Amino acid sequence: NASSEDAVVVNADGNKLPAGDQVGENNPETPQEGEIKLPSSTPGEAILTNGVTVADYVATVQLNREQVRARNKETLLDVINNDKISEELKASAVSAIVKMTETAEMENSVETLLSAKGFDRSVVSITDAMIDVVVCRYTISDAERAQIEDIVERKTGMTVDKIIITLMELAEE
Repeated sequence: NASSEDAVVVNADGNKLPAGDQVGENNPETPQEGEIKLPSSTPGEAILTNGVTVADYVATVQLNREQVRARNKETLLDVINNDKISEELKASAVSAIVKMTETAEMENSVETLLSAKGFDRSVVSITDAMIDVVVCRYTISDAERAQIEDIVERKTGMTVDKIIITLMELAEE
């Protein structure tokens, strides 16, 4: 099993965070001992820096992802059902649909397990080469990072060095 230090943690701007910032040690937005920082003016509602709630952001990302997949599946089904397309291309289209379905199932499985482990409203995006995990947190500890990596590795079979964990920055009052 690869070391958890092989994974990359980035902020919402895509900047790689130094090790201390990943766990909140050198991050000025990390509450200090005895300090509480509220994410928004409405209790229970986290707001992104652009004024969108986290719940709306996650719902929009997931909806967009499903809409793109539905359009891709429709295009592939058109290829499969076209009598003028070769059997080789039809088989390739079937394979693409199967792969798209497997990817969607893995993303859903990882998101479900992350939620069960306390990482609510996370979004997972899987490609051939990388897995992006957006976590609704200012910081994560080494233990939390290892937990995320373990879930992703077990559910996808990809190694830790292929995982990018992005911390979703929330607006402050």
